[in-house]
Amino acid sequence: MSVFLCIFAWLDWRTIKTENFTVIYKPDYEYEAIQALKNLEYYREYVLKLTGGERKTRPVVIEDVGTLSNGFANPFFNNIHIFTYPAKSDWYLEGIEDWYRNVSVHEYTHLAHMTKTAGIPALFADLFGSVFQFNMYSPGWLIEGLAVYSESQISPYEGRLNDGFFDSYIGTRIYEKRTPTIIEVTNEPLSFPYGKIYLYGGEFLNFLAVNYGAERFSEFFTLYGSYPWAPISVIFPCLGLDLACKKVYGRSFPKLFKDWQKYEGERFSIWHSEGMKMTNSNWYKSSLVKNDNRLYFVKEMPIKIDCFRSRNLITIIEYDPKTNKEKNLIRLNSSVTTKLRIHRGNLYYTTAELRRAPNVFYNNYGITSVLQKRNLEGGEYRILFSDDIRTFCVPNDSTILYVKNRRHNYGSEIWQFVNGAREEIWEGEYLIDDIQAQDELIIVSAGGPFENPDLYRFDIKKKTLEPILKSPWVLGNIDFIKEDEIAFIANFGGQHCIYGLHLTSPDSIYAFTREGFANSFTFINDTLYFIGLSSSGFEIYKAKNNPQVFSPLNWKWSVPPDFENYSLKINPGNYFDIIKTLLPCSRIPVLMPLDTTFTSWAYGAFFLGGDATGENTYGTFLACDQLHRMPIIKFLLESYFFAPLYYSFLYDNKNYINLSLFYPVLLRLGSGISRLLLLNDFQIYDNYNRKEISPGLNIAYRFPLATFEFTGTIPLERKLWKSSISRSGYYTRAILTQVALGGEVRINSLCYLDQENPDTPAISIRGYKGIRSSKAIIFNLEYSHKLLSIRWGMWNPNFYFEDLFWNIFFDLGIDEAKREYYSTGFLLGLEIKTAFGFIRLAPQIGLALTKENRVAMVADLILIPRHYAWPENGRGNGICAAQYKIHQGSSPETPE
Repeated sequence: MSVFLCIFAWLDWRTIKTENFTVIYKPDYEYEAIQALKNLEYYREYVLKLTGGERKTRPVVIEDVGTLSNGFANPFFNNIHIFTYPAKSDWYLEGIEDWYRNVSVHEYTHLAHMTKTAGIPALFADLFGSVFQFNMYSPGWLIEGLAVYSESQISPYEGRLNDGFFDSYIGTRIYEKRTPTIIEVTNEPLSFPYGKIYLYGGEFLNFLAVNYGAERFSEFFTLYGSYPWAPISVIFPCLGLDLACKKVYGRSFPKLFKDWQKYEGERFSIWHSEGMKMTNSNWYKSSLVKNDNRLYFVKEMPIKIDCFRSRNLITIIEYDPKTNKEKNLIRLNSSVTTKLRIHRGNLYYTTAELRRAPNVFYNNYGITSVLQKRNLEGGEYRILFSDDIRTFCVPNDSTILYVKNRRHNYGSEIWQFVNGAREEIWEGEYLIDDIQAQDELIIVSAGGPFENPDLYRFDIKKKTLEPILKSPWVLGNIDFIKEDEIAFIANFGGQHCIYGLHLTSPDSIYAFTREGFANSFTFINDTLYFIGLSSSGFEIYKAKNNPQVFSPLNWKWSVPPDFENYSLKINPGNYFDIIKTLLPCSRIPVLMPLDTTFTSWAYGAFFLGGDATGENTYGTFLACDQLHRMPIIKFLLESYFFAPLYYSFLYDNKNYINLSLFYPVLLRLGSGISRLLLLNDFQIYDNYNRKEISPGLNIAYRFPLATFEFTGTIPLERKLWKSSISRSGYYTRAILTQVALGGEVRINSLCYLDQENPDTPAISIRGYKGIRSSKAIIFNLEYSHKLLSIRWGMWNPNFYFEDLFWNIFFDLGIDEAKREYYSTGFLLGLEIKTAFGFIRLAPQIGLALTKENRVAMVADLILIPRHYAWPENGRGNGICAAQYKIHQGSSPETPE
């Protein structure tokens, strides 16, 4: 009975639904489910008109991933996932008047677009499934650009085309004469900024809408989705994508991109950035603060260490404006989640950490923050506490105020941390994005429902918010200039500039900057320092403290949706609504030879499916051996049903059964031990004669520049449980990596003892073949480094050469007879992208010099396909989402 009760405890998903959407959510998340459903229904017709999408019922899953703001659409499985944490207008100042509207419109646009079919492909999609939804076979900039355009049409103050950063970056590229090309936009080489397909795609589709009309989008998607040969476009765009483009727009995409370049060149012909550029170190910089005459900021930059492998370096930098030198003050293991604060020589900062959270996508883990304090002179360090901190400030020596989101409702809570104790002091229907204090004077950036953040004074005694300055634009990044004078950043008119006002006369606004872009700032004496924008990243600029009177325009406020007068019938559902989503999304007939003589054939079908929550995914191949009249059954199930326990089951009716499990005992993002996994593998093979159990352990340590990982497994077979042999094997692997000299050193060692195994393991030493031993020690030392940036490709045929890497290595192996095998040599590896960058190849070729002074050629080919789902980029509040794909292990290496 207790076993059944435990299983039913996992069947705790709830559903609500309309004719068009079924929203799936965990208990206590009904508020979030209703918000998503209301917005999806309200803006449904707008999205369908824009995309020409079909009227299908769509499953929508609500997931709590802590303080990570995101969402994704999966056209293959026909579902949307929405993360519950509202994005905050941090340095980005992205206008999001309502999180659930913004993310719902964006993700539904994806699904309506990529599932659009017509003609013969529509018939095939109905019969055989989602693989025939040919609008999926489009460049990333077209897929994401449409969604960015869509989210930006709801309100003039919401969406990434309205907030100003995208326009500012395009203006910077034009000013520096580095206009983006269709080759760069399509292939997204690793360069600033992240998420270029969103930026360039959104701007390009906006250009098409302005010059040709947004109604052409649905016409194009209908036409392209009707071509039975459309998948060929991923290699030869001229045969499908450009063909449809010429019929709808009269020109191919390469020619339209040239028109767009000219359009942007004219639009930003007089663009310039204010101030004098002080740094030239590129990539991401944010949260500029001061202590005495020194500046401090957060810097994030990736370093490429091998083909399609990079490592994100996160550092708090100390910068001396007099010497113009940067000093690495603190290297961090995870992203900084809020702005830096300095109070009386102490630096306060928060970093991302993991906590348990009800979701499937990150295997029941989510992001939270750890608040830390470091003395800038003595270096004394303390961890203060961990919580879901949205923003914080330090009003005095003994108090920290911080903000959390309200649970299952709109708004925020203000908490105070005094003498090691935390206490909630306020709760209200304002979403607070920034808080700054000077003694008892507390200023917040906050917005009500369907509003961008405005400036308010928080009266800590009365527990009230009093408005200082209201605008439909985003106001934030507050700092005190004097006791009664504040400065802030606002994106008035879509430009991120620095403004100030006296609290005694808040209607008198003055501007410190009027051009360019700023994400944070501070003052030292009469000099303004701010982080501005260049084409290669954010840099520190300085300008004279010379404010000028600013007169805001009388901007019209956006109109919120009228939910009260919108007729919407919401019905309760049940778990059967989830079970229905298990029907296979792909049903592909298969006819294939079973041998090289082509005398034996298999005919059958391949099925792929999974429930909308992502808990269970399966694939099965059912066929018949035409020559021997025998069934062929292959089945694979991957499940997070008992998350955080993961298991996979593989069945082959001829000779193989496998059940693999892993359970994360510990997962952390901070320095030190980061992962402890318990592993177990059950196998039945060799015509079901051998039955193996293989328990194991994986432990990992992560540091900003180094990692260490150890894995140990013990494969066991016993005649007692009907295996044909009795066997005990021992396998250990240790991997050490260290970033050094712009590349990476890797030490990999494998030791095993498996003398009772009739399948003698192979020893892999480059330059040697056919070495087998039941007992061995294998050691590998490598250093990889980028050799050359190529960054060249073609649109038609579609391919791209990104970077060339070199790798020097030393391999050593010792077998059971104590014979030594060793070699040294080098490899050259080339990054190749094709199919609009979705298929990534890394061919490697080189030479190895063996112990016997024999030179051998070594080669390898690595295929790295992109994930089929579309998690969003740039919504993580400074968190690199790829770093937290928890169910794949918390690796510090970030695949591009």
